[in-house]
This record gives sequence, structure tokens and C-alpha cells, in this order.
Amino acid sequence: MEDKKVEIPSLGLGIRAKTLMNLRWVAAIGQTITCLVVDYFFGFQLPWTEILLTILALIVSNLVLYSRYFNNNRLSETATTVVIAGDILQLALLIFFTGGLSNPFVVLFITPIAITVTSLPIRSTSILIVLTIIFITILGSFNYPLENSLLDLSVHPIFILGMWVSLFVTILFLTFYAGGLTEESRKTSGALKVAENLLVREKNLSSLDGLAAAAAHHLGTPLGTISLIANELKNDESINDGAKKDLMILSEEVDKCKKILNSLGEKPSSDDDLITKIELQALLEELCELIKVKEIEFSINFENDDSGIKEVLLKRSSELLLGLSNIIENAADFATSIVELKVSQNGNVINLEISDDGKGFSNSILNRIGDPYVSSRFKSSDSSDGLGLGFFISKTLLERLNISIKAYNKTYPENGAVVLIKIPYDVTS
Repeated sequence: MEDKKVEIPSLGLGIRAKTLMNLRWVAAIGQTITCLVVDYFFGFQLPWTEILLTILALIVSNLVLYSRYFNNNRLSETATTVVIAGDILQLALLIFFTGGLSNPFVVLFITPIAITVTSLPIRSTSILIVLTIIFITILGSFNYPLENSLLDLSVHPIFILGMWVSLFVTILFLTFYAGGLTEESRKTSGALKVAENLLVREKNLSSLDGLAAAAAHHLGTPLGTISLIANELKNDESINDGAKKDLMILSEEVDKCKKILNSLGEKPSSDDDLITKIELQALLEELCELIKVKEIEFSINFENDDSGIKEVLLKRSSELLLGLSNIIENAADFATSIVELKVSQNGNVINLEISDDGKGFSNSILNRIGDPYVSSRFKSSDSSDGLGLGFFISKTLLERLNISIKAYNKTYPENGAVVLIKIPYDVTS
């Protein structure tokens, strides 16, 4: 069976066309109502020709978007960027005709930025942020001033500068805060998808014995029929000797097929501990075989050489096997010469310490170990390396079994990292 590489789709690129069009309809209606209220209830003299043309441009562009993407579920990254850039331009024109940065509705520039940082990658987000900052800078100096026959609407330049600084700081803060949370969510989702794919692959492999048993059951009847007919034809005197020899060969081959299917169909009982469980010592020795390939030595030490802990039976679950193997392989990747596994018992918990003699975890990110795509170790080149995806997968899988995991560095003067895994006894039952 060919093992195809599963591609993890990039999350969060673009936005649903229907959602974006609905937001633009709300914006057009809101802009129209706001301008009407400001003009007729507050007495401001607005340039209605320019304002209506600006709002009409938003409506027409939304109709074009509706006609083109009516049957599409999601816009591409480029299309989303272009549409939001058009919205920023339309809003800038509307603010330009209604007082510039002295207009309190200038805070609406934050809305497209909020959509951008949660829906688009950093490249497109950066373009739209720069575009927004350029527009608010222009609006600070060039605009149609607001006019009111009853009020003095002159604004001191220091207020305009303060509004510009406020918008600039808010946009940057929103970008780094909301954008950081969104990016972390995307990475976590992608890493969880990788973990789920690994589990599915492992479970598919473990279910092959059931498929073999089903095949043996369904093919047994037709093979029996073939064998019966062949034996009857061999005893038919009207058939010549050459044909009988062929029928004898056919019967022998059918018998071979039946024996093969019977051996495949011998599905072990799900209650058989020899199949469903494995001793702790045997499991660790099996996993450490992965280290030999990397030419790294290993040692397995049980507290007081306790045979009781060595013979503890653990369930052969995909989460346990994949979680432990990832951590042991990770230790071998960063070890200089040896990986040590120390096993002890503390009440109803088995403590498994996996340590190496490498350079250990980076102090700057030690508290973030377990996050996806976070470099967690130092290679020999003294530069951070590795995405931390393997450790994240292990942590996620083991925590599903109520197994806790903690990582730290060895105490000076020793070098190396330690991963402490606490396995409760209910995992062994």
C-alpha cells in the first residue's frame, strides 16, 4: 500500500464571500443613515454629491462581487486583499469629505484591519496596514472641513496629531495582539491535524488483522465450492488423464489458498494480554531500538532494579506508542552520545525520565515548550532548530491518556535536557 503524504491545508486564508458581502451591505446602509442623521438632525452641511457617489461606489462594487462570487464559498487570498483594500479606500474618501481626522467615525478604520489580521497571512495584512496608515496620514492634512452654522468646528492641530497617534498605535496593537492569537490558533490547528493523521494511520494499520479475518471468511465459501467441484470432476471417467492431472493441481492450489486464508483469519482475541498489552521494560527496549539507527547509546534503569515495575503491563494504544517514540527520538536527535531512561514508582504513578547529554532546552522558550512550531532545543551549531511539532504531538497524545509531561534542563554542572512523564496506573489496567 502506497503511503501518500497528507497535505495540511493552510488555515484562515481568505474569507467567505457571503460574509464579506453582508458586511459591506451593512457598511453602505450604516454610512447612509449616519450622514442623514448628521445633516438633518445636527445641522451639518455635508457635500452630498461626493458622499453619495462614494457610497454608490461601495454598492456597485458589492453588486459586482455578488454576481461573480455568488456560487463560491470562499474568496482567495488575493481577492480578499483587493476587496478589503477597496473598502479602506472607500472609507478614506468618505472621511475625506466629512472632516478628516476631526470626524469621530475615523475609528472605523479599525474594522477592516480587524478582518484582515484574522483572515489573511502576514504578507497581505502588512500591505493593508501600510495602506491604512498612508490614508490616515493624508486625512490629517487634507480634507473637506465640517461646517455648522450654529457651532465653531475649528480643531486645534494637536488634536489631529493625537488622533493620528491614537489610530496608529491602535492599529499596530490590534495587529500584533489579534494577529498573534490568530496565527497561534492556525498553527495549533495544523499541528492537531498532523496528530490526528498519525493516529488514523496507526489505527488503520492495527485494523489490518480484522480485514484479513473478514477476507478469510468471505473467500472460504467460494474456495470450498471450487475444491468440491474439482474433486467431483477428478472422479468422472469421461475426463481424460491430462485433464485429471490439471484438476489435481487445481485442488492442491485451492488447498494452499485455504491454508493461507485460515492463517490470516486467526484473529487474536481482544482480551488477550499478549496482544493488547506490553510490559514496560519490553516497550522501552523496543522504542530505544530507534536510537541505535542514530548511533546513539541508551540505558534503561529501573529504581532498585524492581522487577514489579519492569513487568507492568501497558495498553498498546496508538497515543502511547506515538507519544513516547516521538520524545525518545527527539532526545536522540539532540544527544551527544547517550540517552538515559530512568523508571521509578511514586504511589500510583510510574515516573519515566528521558534525559540526554546534549545542550538542553533554550532558557528563552523553556516555558513555551509544547506549543506547535516553537523551537525547543539547541543544535550543535548553537542556533535554535526544530519546529517543536513532535513535542506538541507527543504532549497532546499523552494528555489524552491522562499522562502528564514536563520538560526541564539538568542541574549545573550537568548538561542536557530531561522530559518527565508521569504514567498513572489506570493506563496499565
